[in-house]
Amino acid sequence: MQLTKSTIRYILLLGIALVVLIPQRAYCQFSDSTIKEINNRLLQLHRCREKQSLYVKLRYSDSITIHNQDETIHELIIATNKEKVAKNRYQTLSAFSSIMLLLALIL
Repeated sequence: MQLTKSTIRYILLLGIALVVLIPQRAYCQFSDSTIKEINNRLLQLHRCREKQSLYVKLRYSDSITIHNQDETIHELIIATNKEKVAKNRYQTLSAFSSIMLLLALIL
């Protein structure tokens, strides 16, 4: 008797568990085509996020490259300006020494 009651109780609980755990198609909120469309959109979203992360990495890399190029350009401008100043100084000194040589030859 005890064994029968526990067996009946076990079968009843097993039946309830099966009813609860097995999805009921009649009560499903979404159709199969809707679920497939949602899955496709989730896959597209995942691909887009992967592409976005790659673009973020590329943006960071490009930012560093542009910053380095800007520093190089700035250094080249400074070097060019120093060379112009040195050239002007040399031209002035050359003109002065030419005038002094001409005066020395005349006198």
